[in-house]
Amino acid sequence: MRLFMKYIFHMLHIQDLEVQIEDNKVLNWVSMEFELGKNYCILGKNWSWKSSLAMTIMWHPTYEISHGEILLDQADVLEMDPEERAKVWIFLAFQNIPEVKWVKLFEFLRTIYNSRREKKESFVAFKRTILPYLEELGIDKEFLWRDLNVWFSGGERRKIEILQLKLLEPKYIFLDEVDSGLDVDAFRSVASLLQAINSSENTFVIITHYFTILEYIDVDKVFVMEDGLIKREWGKEIAEEVQKLWFEA
Repeated sequence: MRLFMKYIFHMLHIQDLEVQIEDNKVLNWVSMEFELGKNYCILGKNWSWKSSLAMTIMWHPTYEISHGEILLDQADVLEMDPEERAKVWIFLAFQNIPEVKWVKLFEFLRTIYNSRREKKESFVAFKRTILPYLEELGIDKEFLWRDLNVWFSGGERRKIEILQLKLLEPKYIFLDEVDSGLDVDAFRSVASLLQAINSSENTFVIITHYFTILEYIDVDKVFVMEDGLIKREWGKEIAEEVQKLWFEA
């Protein structure tokens, strides 16, 4: 096993990760470090398996880990169930946001909010908490009484995810193809809202093949993935080189 530099305490550390779906290997000896307060981008064309990393970290049952480790501030993430991983400040913004019938948005938000708190907020107290966020994000309060994401547009679903980010304040935020399902105006709105959330207290890991989001969120390092392998890693300037290679060749 390769030796790494001494861990920085506030860091999500992935070492020699191998992952498969049934007999198909999707991640091959992937090693990465995400330091809190810095932003990262994982670039890859479709079927490069770049989204598999985020799914693996959040313990999607389809992805089987055959080798490697994932450490968060030196704690073993692989020993945690999905709820525990969420509680230790890891958040995944889905490429395709699911809809959940029979679960009202208000109760969903109150449940995830209270899961982080020793003193649980009542219906009335949480309503006072959530309404300013709705106003800030331009979300109609009537959405609170609708089934979670059912008949929501792509832009509305993304705003609900951003609302969750504001409520939960996670530290490591994986943004998996967040442009998916958005028109140009909706994307600009979502990208600007994400830009406002980003701070020295969190880390964005942007998973994409769409370079425009990098105009809104500065990244410190870019990983280029192909066939489940990290082919290159460098500063933000590598994204411009990859863009020319992909679209001007």
